[in-house]
Amino acid sequence: MAMQMPMQQVPWLRDIFPDMIWLAMLMTEYGGAKGMYIAASALRRIDSILDDPSGPGRPDKLVLAGQLTEFERVPEALRGQIIEALQADDLFERAVPWIFARALMKYENVPGMWLFNGWQGNEQIVSADQPERLLARVVEDNSHGQSASATRAKAMVLAAWLNAGKVTISREMAEEWGKILPRYPDGITDDERRRIEPSIRVAFMAMAAQPYHVADDGTEPAALVWAKNFWRSNWQLYDCKTATDEIEHEEEGDHRETEEAIRQARAEWTEQLDALSAQLLKVSRETDPDLYCPDRHEVLTGIAHRMIRALSVLVDYPGLWTMEHAASYIRALVEARIVLKWLAHKDEAELYARFKAYGRGRLKLLKLHLEEYRDGLTDPPPDMDSHIEYLDALVNQDIWEEFQDISIEGNFAGIDTRRMADQVGMLTAYRLVFAPTSANVHGEWAALDQYALMTCRNPLHRGHRIPRDDVKVVLGPELVETALSHASVLVEEYVASMNTEAGGS
Repeated sequence: MAMQMPMQQVPWLRDIFPDMIWLAMLMTEYGGAKGMYIAASALRRIDSILDDPSGPGRPDKLVLAGQLTEFERVPEALRGQIIEALQADDLFERAVPWIFARALMKYENVPGMWLFNGWQGNEQIVSADQPERLLARVVEDNSHGQSASATRAKAMVLAAWLNAGKVTISREMAEEWGKILPRYPDGITDDERRRIEPSIRVAFMAMAAQPYHVADDGTEPAALVWAKNFWRSNWQLYDCKTATDEIEHEEEGDHRETEEAIRQARAEWTEQLDALSAQLLKVSRETDPDLYCPDRHEVLTGIAHRMIRALSVLVDYPGLWTMEHAASYIRALVEARIVLKWLAHKDEAELYARFKAYGRGRLKLLKLHLEEYRDGLTDPPPDMDSHIEYLDALVNQDIWEEFQDISIEGNFAGIDTRRMADQVGMLTAYRLVFAPTSANVHGEWAALDQYALMTCRNPLHRGHRIPRDDVKVVLGPELVETALSHASVLVEEYVASMNTEAGGS
């Protein structure tokens, strides 16, 4: 009974394409119909020699479909004869272009290299960058498994498998394919293409995993070994390419227009921010802070005023007007709104006290850690002592340190920010603004991929990421407007909380 191997996804470009690079090259160089014709003609000629009863015969289970690893299995005794036959039929130079053969000669241990070495003695002189440009074009043209070139290369392999009985399909599919495939790829209608090409790709992928199955003893199949060799060699053979060369320098007039637009926007935003700041300060000074227990007034005022101060920095520096850099401000604004609104909603005196105690606890812990670190130094710097003294005074502004407990478990509220947002009707803002901007603040992969890194423009490097090299940033004024919008609502919510009688006693 045949053992059923579990289906596994095999990445097309990374693992399968290198073995099918010859077929892919023909599709790119000649187009679909001509490329498939040349490939089929060359393979039929090779098959005729493999099946010659006077020769050594075809190796067991060898189905010549165009993969390099299948060429490698051709008996050495027949290789010279095959090259001579292809040359005699005027097929060799078309099926194995010199530039492509020259490109593969840069690699070591290329499977089926005997076929491309058929140029020995007839080498041509070409510019040094031609092999790279050809390979880059082939990779780019076949980078997506659903591209026209990739689909046609897969169709070639699938057809060979079908003819060899390695693939069985349903009667209904066989009838449909029998009507369409003889006219594929250029003689079919768009509707027929939409029907048949997805089924070709699905059938191919159902079979493609088998040549990449790693043996139980860890032995990797030849196709996978070559794929790793191909991509890893490209790092040594070819340089990374960035977008720098593709960026056209702006005209001086464009610079002046941009600078003027920035000045105008900054002036308008500064005016809006000054108005919000004036409103906040006026309400703060006219609201009775309850000097016996000013925690509520101080906490709410501090939360709102901190964000106004932060936005003054954002507005003043255009370099921050990008999601990469403005995300921390916008996230902090939404968090400030959530916390202020939640505190005002609960309006419990104990919560304001806990808010302050939590912050003092973290500050006290920092002071204790610094003292411990200083005591372990042979010659501590004098400015460390002065900083510890500063922290000591800050911690003891309201209450003597020895009467303070350190509690930094979770947060002051005892619930997370999401639940706080839900309780005050801000779950949408949490989901659409706070959570996404957190990716930037915490340096999650999405943020690194969007802003810190860029895709190498050399197709032969398979789109790996490299540090972003462009110093220019695309400014997004809408980010500042979003921040100001949240700041405006924050001040409104602050004013509303100040007009509400404090809870507790």
